[in-house]
Amino acid sequence: MWTHRERPYLVGYARWREAEAAAAAGDRATAIDALREAHAIAARLGARPLREALEWLGRRARIDPAPEDMTPEGPAPDVEVERLGLTPREREVLALVAEGRTNRQIAELLFISQNTAGVHVSNILGKLGVSSRVQAAATAFRLGLHAAEPADPGLNVELDR
Repeated sequence: MWTHRERPYLVGYARWREAEAAAAAGDRATAIDALREAHAIAARLGARPLREALEWLGRRARIDPAPEDMTPEGPAPDVEVERLGLTPREREVLALVAEGRTNRQIAELLFISQNTAGVHVSNILGKLGVSSRVQAAATAFRLGLHAAEPADPGLNVELDR
């Protein structure tokens, strides 16, 4: 409908939500198609908040929203962080632990099972050499591994563009 009315922003927004629903339902093919189309629209329109929300969803669902133009993000990891041996997924989980998220919330945000989230948290505690989530969060803040963005930047996306 929005395509016929030439409302590309709303098409991008709808495709973003479609990608989110498909990822939650385990329909990876639909999620990939919807996410990549929405990302291309957001990039073309210069809709930074929408593009950032799509990239956040892509990281959570492990989908590359723009495979042809991806570049490495951010600075090289700190030597101390490297020494800990955390995987990229464990770093994501640790950032969510630092936000105070429960295993259930982590599972929902990263589209994994609650059990898998618990395994990640246990592995993180072991690698950090700590015995509680509070200690893990403190370590995350000390090393700069806490989340630098809101848990769901999509909540800030406006429809009336």
